[in-house]
Amino acid sequence: MSLSDDIQQCDFSAKLPSAGTVIGERFELRRLLGQGGMSAVFLAHDQRLERDVAFKLLNPELALFREVMARFVNEARMLARIDCPHVVRLLDAGITRESGATPLPYMVLELLHGDTLRAQCASRVEPKRVIAWMLQVCEGLAAAHSEGLIHRDLKPENLFLSRQPDGTQMIKVLDFGVARSLGAQQPVTHNGEGLGSPGYMSPEQLRDASAVDERSDIWSLGVVMYELLAGFPPFEAGSTFEVCARILMGGHPRLIEVQPDVPRGLAAIVHRCLALDPASRFASVVELGEALAELAPVTGAGAVRRIRRRMSGAASLGQAPSSQAPSSLAPSSQSPSSRPAVDAHAATVPDLDGRAARLLASSRRRRGRVAARVSIAAALAVLGFAVASQAQSSRRFTEAQATLSRWGDRMGTAAQDLLQH
Repeated sequence: MSLSDDIQQCDFSAKLPSAGTVIGERFELRRLLGQGGMSAVFLAHDQRLERDVAFKLLNPELALFREVMARFVNEARMLARIDCPHVVRLLDAGITRESGATPLPYMVLELLHGDTLRAQCASRVEPKRVIAWMLQVCEGLAAAHSEGLIHRDLKPENLFLSRQPDGTQMIKVLDFGVARSLGAQQPVTHNGEGLGSPGYMSPEQLRDASAVDERSDIWSLGVVMYELLAGFPPFEAGSTFEVCARILMGGHPRLIEVQPDVPRGLAAIVHRCLALDPASRFASVVELGEALAELAPVTGAGAVRRIRRRMSGAASLGQAPSSQAPSSLAPSSQSPSSRPAVDAHAATVPDLDGRAARLLASSRRRRGRVAARVSIAAALAVLGFAVASQAQSSRRFTEAQATLSRWGDRMGTAAQDLLQH
C-alpha cells in the first residue's frame, strides 16, 4: 500500500520504530514502505493470524497535536464503517504501548500490491479503461456516501490499482484522513479550512472545506478523469495560487478540444463533473455511474446495480449514522439526493401557477449566480494579495508588482461581469 499525505514531505525515519519491532505483541514491523508528513506505512507481519499487512503509524513529531491525533483516529473510525471491496479495508487499530516509546495511534490495513493511478497519469489512458476504473471508484464512494462520509481528497495518489490474487486488477479508494462526516456533531475540521490537494479541490471546498457535500467528490473525479484521458490535469499553472484561481474562475480547456479523439459522451461527462456550480454536476455517484455505464453497456449494467445497492444499503446522506445522528440536519447540510423534490419556497405558495413558479426559480438562480461571483471575486482578492505580500516580504518587489497588476486586471474583469449580470 502506498502512502499519500498532504502535509509537506519530511523525513522522521530516525524517530520511527526499527525493523523487527513487535507492536502489541502481535505486529512485527518488517520494512518501511513509505512516509509522508503525517504518517508512515510499514510492511508488517501479523503473528497471530500469520499474514502480511500494511501498518500505518502516526508521525511521532505530531503526537502532541490534538487535532492531528483526532484526524488520524477519525480516519480509522470512518474506514471501520465502510465494507466495500473498492475501499481499502481496515483490519485493526490501536495505540502503541511499548515501554520507553511515545504512545502513537496506528491502523492495520490490508496489504495492497500494485500502484496508484498516479503512475498511469504519465501517459494517456484509453477511455474504456478509465470508464471501468471510475465505475469501481463510484461503487467505493457510494459505500462511503451512504454512510454520510465525503472523502474530500480524491486524486490519483489516493486511487490504488490493486493486483488481485487471480491476476485481475481492482481500484481501491485510499486515505480518508481528511474525510468529513455529514452527521458529525463535532467535526475534526473547522470552518474555512482548505484541507485537501489544491489541484483536485472543488471551488466550494477551496472556499470552505467544512461546507461540501458529495458533489465535491464528483468534481474531484472529474479532474482525475480529465488527467487520465488528456495526459495532463485541467488546471495546470505555475503555482498553487494560480491553480486555485483557475479553479475558482472555472478556467480550463474543454477535454474535447485538447483531445478530440476522446468519445464525445465521455468528454461531456467530464465537463459536467467540472461544472462550477455544484447544482449543474451529477447529483450523486449513482447518476455519474449511470452516465458512465451507458458508454460500457456490457459491464456497466452490473456496476450500476452494485452502486445503487451501496447507496441504498445504509444511512442516507441527509442523515447522520444512527449511532450518533441528530434527529435532523439544517437544509444547507442535506445532500441533493436527500432533499425533497419540491423546494421550500414553492411549498409555501402552492397556489402559484407554472409561469409564476418558473419566474421565482429564475430569480433565485440569478441571485445564486451573483452570490457565487461575489464569493469568487473575494477569494481571488485574498489569494492575489496574499501572494503579493509574500513576494514583498521576500524582497521580490518586481514579482510583487507584477502580481498586483495581473490581479488588478482580473478583479476589474470580475467587477464588470458582476455589473453586467
